Amino acid sequence: MEKTKALLPLIICGFSLFTLCLPGCSIFEKKSAANTPAATAKTAYYTCDGCHGPKNVRVEFMSPKIIGQKKIYLAAKLRDFRDMKRINPYMNGVVAGLSDPEIDNLAAYYSNYEQGKK
Repeated sequence: MEKTKALLPLIICGFSLFTLCLPGCSIFEKKSAANTPAATAKTAYYTCDGCHGPKNVRVEFMSPKIIGQKKIYLAAKLRDFRDMKRINPYMNGVVAGLSDPEIDNLAAYYSNYEQGKK
């Protein structure tokens, strides 16, 4: 019990330091998502491929195939999720911070995706 009491200030100090440094962590920064082809591919990899799958191999079967869909269709659906016209808690959160140009670039990326590219 005495060891726990002695460690408590150290734990509190460490947690406080961690909490103060957390906002500066790069994973919480809003990076421009898709304003160049390379940035679009990176955004697609980190944002979409986790569920929709790289090379159109879906990770889970509830996610629709998006590779090869028409650009207008994909952009409309992403905007619907972003604007809360279509409700899916996960998708609403994923696209909440995307701008119209970023959505257009992601839609173009997946509509023009070459199967052997990745």
